[in-house]
Amino acid sequence: MVAALGGLRGLCAKPARMSNLLSSIHAFPVGTAGIGLPVMLSNETILASVCLALALVSLVLLAALVAARRDTRFVAELARKRAARINEFVRTACLAEEIAGIGIWECDPATGRQQWSDGLRKIFGVEGDEPLVDGDAETMLFANNIDLVHAVRERLDKDGPYQLHYELYGFDGELRSIEVKACNLKSQSGGTDRVVAVVRDDTDRIERVRELEFSRAAAVREASRARELAATDPLTGLANRRSAMERLDSLIVDARRSTMPLVLVVFDIDHFKSVNDTYGHVEGDKVLKKVAQIAQDQAREDDVIGRVGGEEFIWVVPGATETIARVMSERLRLAIAEGSSTDKVPAVTISAGIAELDPQDTSLTLFARADSALYAAKSKGRNRVQLAA
Repeated sequence: MVAALGGLRGLCAKPARMSNLLSSIHAFPVGTAGIGLPVMLSNETILASVCLALALVSLVLLAALVAARRDTRFVAELARKRAARINEFVRTACLAEEIAGIGIWECDPATGRQQWSDGLRKIFGVEGDEPLVDGDAETMLFANNIDLVHAVRERLDKDGPYQLHYELYGFDGELRSIEVKACNLKSQSGGTDRVVAVVRDDTDRIERVRELEFSRAAAVREASRARELAATDPLTGLANRRSAMERLDSLIVDARRSTMPLVLVVFDIDHFKSVNDTYGHVEGDKVLKKVAQIAQDQAREDDVIGRVGGEEFIWVVPGATETIARVMSERLRLAIAEGSSTDKVPAVTISAGIAELDPQDTSLTLFARADSALYAAKSKGRNRVQLAA
């Protein structure tokens, strides 16, 4: 186009050349064999027409050139903006990966070719720009868990997203808890073209859950221990007064619901004050523990033995009549008389009172009747068992 404009300027600037051109035009034969110009046109008119035509052509070419350059700049600017947007999206995606602790994995099942995002490389302990070769993922899975390999392969034909949780060692030897959410991209024929997976390092969360579960279990144990301590006599390990009376209340309710009998035995150690006065409280505590152990050994699985104060104990015997309870109490009395001695203190004896549950009894009235029978046994010489009136 520049050459065309230059030629136009040269032609118009040299009239002699133009005259020769016009002479040639006039001399050209008119007819079917050639083309001629009307002879009535003057040379000036012809010259003006030619210059005008050339000018119009030049303008058209110039406009086309300007438009082409403008389109080129527009396309270049559009490409630059699109490239900038893509770069910003990639940068944002990488930042999102880092913040979320995730990585992206893609695989072509047909060729085995894989793509690992920077986030995924970081999750599995791939250092810097260390190259990954095809099969690295499978090698890592096989080295950790063969069942996991089968689980992944079984899902290659699955429609819709699927999820896996597992633990494995990364390339750096660190054990990680991994969560994988994947999807198989299908081809028109129905096969799997590509597998895309979002991988999240769940190690910190799993550790926190485990710590929480451990703390919760410890808290449950501590609470149970606290309840046990609150319900236990610290010296003998038997139920304390409050706990024993609560169990008595509960067993009375059960007895009335089942119409089964229930007996309460109240017993204490004879002349225990003299044991403390003669041998001291340390030896007296040993005697209490010995009596408590013998009573535990004599009791049945569903019975309740409790220490309700000083040297006084209760024995709740559900399902027994006072006749049966009397036989059991006599056996307990003999066992204590024979086996309660310590290194320094000779064997002690006990007195016991027995009361069978009446329809109108509460735990307090039942206890009062058995306690009265105990004092009746003491008034009759101790080392004996007495039924309530």
